[in-house]
Amino acid sequence: MAVKVGRGPVGLRTQGRGLRIFASAAVAAGMVVAGVVAIPAAAQASPQKPLTVTFTFDDGVTDQLAGQALLEKYGMVGTFYINSALVGQPGYLSRADLDTLSANGHEIGGHTVSHPDLTTLNAQEVDRQICQDRDTLSSWGFTVTSLAYPFAEYDATVEGVAAHCGYDTARAVGDLWSPRSCGDCPSTETVPPADRFATRTPDDVESNWTLADLQAVVLNAEDDGGWLPFNLHHVCDGCALESIPAALLDEFLAWLQPRTAVGTTVRTVRQALGGTVNPVVAAAPATDPGAPGVNTVRNPSFEDPVAGTDPGCWQGAGYGSNTETHGRVADAHSGTYGARITMSDHTDGDAKMVPAFDLGSCSLQAAAGHAYEVSAWYKSDVQVFFTLYRRSPVGRWSYWTQSPRLAPAAGWTRASWVAPPVPADVAGVSFGLTIDGVGTLTTDDYGFVDTPALPEPAPPGVNALRNASLETPGADGFPQCWTGAGYGTNTPQWTRVTDAADGSYAQQLEITSWTDGDAKLVPAWDSVNCAPTVRTGTTYALSVAYKSTAPVFFTVYRQSDDGVWAYWTQSPPLPATAGYSTAQFTTPVVPAGTRSVTFGLTLPGTGVLTTDAYAMTATE
Repeated sequence: MAVKVGRGPVGLRTQGRGLRIFASAAVAAGMVVAGVVAIPAAAQASPQKPLTVTFTFDDGVTDQLAGQALLEKYGMVGTFYINSALVGQPGYLSRADLDTLSANGHEIGGHTVSHPDLTTLNAQEVDRQICQDRDTLSSWGFTVTSLAYPFAEYDATVEGVAAHCGYDTARAVGDLWSPRSCGDCPSTETVPPADRFATRTPDDVESNWTLADLQAVVLNAEDDGGWLPFNLHHVCDGCALESIPAALLDEFLAWLQPRTAVGTTVRTVRQALGGTVNPVVAAAPATDPGAPGVNTVRNPSFEDPVAGTDPGCWQGAGYGSNTETHGRVADAHSGTYGARITMSDHTDGDAKMVPAFDLGSCSLQAAAGHAYEVSAWYKSDVQVFFTLYRRSPVGRWSYWTQSPRLAPAAGWTRASWVAPPVPADVAGVSFGLTIDGVGTLTTDDYGFVDTPALPEPAPPGVNALRNASLETPGADGFPQCWTGAGYGTNTPQWTRVTDAADGSYAQQLEITSWTDGDAKLVPAWDSVNCAPTVRTGTTYALSVAYKSTAPVFFTVYRQSDDGVWAYWTQSPPLPATAGYSTAQFTTPVVPAGTRSVTFGLTLPGTGVLTTDAYAMTATE
């Protein structure tokens, strides 16, 4: 198996070829290199032992444009390893930048879709990360033959996938002589390399490297000839550990340029190694979207083993200025484990647990145009809501949408929400129940289920309303799936009260001042989650238990097939009543082109109206 060398020194090795130049010779030549080994200024280079130097840049960050400009200043080219999902994101090179690099003779290489540690992934996800990245870059017009492993992490499986995906070579990091480590390592990579899928370099160039360090690496390599790839990340003044100041790179390139006289030239990886341009290879497909009614969440109850604090196939996500902890806990709705997020400090942002943002092993597949119900069982001492994310065809994750807020729940409570239909450009979905304030959220038994974009209307005689008795609280002062509505100049006040006709709770409306208009409680204005879907060509019987200090009436609204809500009809006036009475009204026949209906008992002036036990049933 290939030796894996991470970023940074691998330890001081002071035996072997790295010490064959005596320090006295270096001192005599007027140059002492800080670190383990001293190299004389006069290397034994010659055109008979040519050296090819390659500058590779990982991650495609925007400050590498300064490196591009400096290379071109000295007539040189480099190899830029790109994560295709990050192209065009803040801080990363754009498609136009890549086009310019390629047009100016630089090489575009692959660096995986989204820069994961490949050794932590299953074989299919490794395949998607490597093959899809190469396929995307190739589709943009680049000749992609060289790969760099993220974090320099690889094993025999990863090497095999790189070859399968059509790469001709892949770069590791380390195992060549470096100013502060690997003193007994070779000074150059052979051409061809001993392992084309684990080519060697000196250690990453870091912010503490000096001009003398860079020169020493070249001078030592010139003594043998061969191939010397440098690995760089940022070109800036100390913006990251793995960085080189533009001024230092400028000095180094100015020193390096005239060394063509002793056979040292600068080339891209492909120019240095040659090789074959293989056809692109389709990435391993993700699993198909689930059939209607089938939950496709992997490890939905968090029972699978953990990686760190995260259950298998799950990760923590969020943003903003807050302090949170998350992980698996032995507090479950079913099975043994749930997941808990505790937010101890909050300025802004949120936190949630979500299926991992990958390319299909853990994230969810969704069919374009289909609607999906997301669900979870939860306990929380603060309001929560669902947040959904979408993955683009190139593998880029971004925020998609979110549900209305849900009220705190002391005991296990099922939360569900039907998301909008999936857009055509969505290749994958992830979601989680979200906390955005100081408190604790415990979740379990997540679901992601293909559901009709428009639910079937309730059969005749069956109440079509959700939370009809107003027992489940919402997060905005109204019962879940209900909201206040009205118009005009008046002052409505809404209160959840225990003066109930059915169950424990009712909703009270008081208009304390009135000029015109009205107010009423109605099922929320949507087309899937709360407002009931209806059958055209039939009538609906509406009823509600009420008591009121003033006359009231039913107001009914309809949603057309294009999603627009509008007033439809209303009932005759109903009298004031001191005790609970049942208000009833049968609608006209539902007209063609109607998707959903909502309604409320309406207070058109000052007074107090308390309602409970709503019903809406098809009459035939």
